[in-house]
Amino acid sequence: MLKKLPNLKTPFREMTVADIMDCMFGLKSFETETYFEVVNKGSVTVNDLVKSYDKDRSTIQRALQNLAIAGLIYREQKNIKNGGYYYVYHAAPFSEVKETMKASIAKWCQAVTKWIEELSP
Repeated sequence: MLKKLPNLKTPFREMTVADIMDCMFGLKSFETETYFEVVNKGSVTVNDLVKSYDKDRSTIQRALQNLAIAGLIYREQKNIKNGGYYYVYHAAPFSEVKETMKASIAKWCQAVTKWIEELSP
């Protein structure tokens, strides 16, 4: 027989959209912040973000690479008239990101609920 347990508290704290995105997409907070910067600006270059954040170019490029791997941004190559190229980055629409998160959370909740129901002492 189980001992009487103290009143259980709900293990929850207020979460931000950024917290949820960090968890769901495996991002760092700076990467999520960068995603929203791209959403708000419409499109950006690495140089735009270097100026906005005053961070090393490599830090910005790494954040953009991780966002692209997560499917949250994509890049478009722009050719320079006299040779060379640069990339312009665009964000996946936040409405689509929200739908993806809602579907993933619903699926996760079902799986966790099933797992909890199957637990035995």
